Amino acid sequence: MNDVEAAQHLQTIRTLMERAALYRRALGPILTLVGALGTVGAGLGWFLAVQTSAGFITLWLLAATLAMLSSFLLVRRQALRAAEPFWTPPTRRVVAAMVPPLFAGAAATLTLGFMPIEDRSLALALPPTWLACYGLAVHAAGFFTLRGMRQLGWAFLLAGTAVGLAAVVVPALVPTLRQAHLAMGLTFGLGHLIAGGRLLVEERNFSA
Repeated sequence: MNDVEAAQHLQTIRTLMERAALYRRALGPILTLVGALGTVGAGLGWFLAVQTSAGFITLWLLAATLAMLSSFLLVRRQALRAAEPFWTPPTRRVVAAMVPPLFAGAAATLTLGFMPIEDRSLALALPPTWLACYGLAVHAAGFFTLRGMRQLGWAFLLAGTAVGLAAVVVPALVPTLRQAHLAMGLTFGLGHLIAGGRLLVEERNFSA
């Protein structure tokens, strides 16, 4: 290896390390915020007894919208503080990778929402579908951010599969919409809080 190739490899390693630190610093607060919104959404659904199909879908679409909007504003604020551009090529790649699975989840939501199915069937179908589609989106984003994001994507994908299979294997476990709120809180809410807390601790240890 000549000096030019060595310098190129060194620059590549430096760039990857800088991006990893940047993504770790940005994703910790975002995942924590999204987890908090998911937990609040589950709490509202449970304690307010939101048990109609329209109410269930509306509540969680509102939670998803708030999560995306809050994440956008948080990333934008971080970019402004660091005097960095927001809509960078890496950001565009991340968004492009996440759009297809998220679109599939939105399409499934609209399809099931307009179908004349009973509430218990909706409670069985939607949480696993949402978790699986979101897990695929996070896994795709992980190829351009942190390896841990791919692991988080697999965690959501497996959680969605487990939630769906549980009711199939044990018919008595077919949930009500109120129980579906709890399932979303334990997976979408708590899962993000754990991942965000881990990144915040790693960032604190890295900066120390």
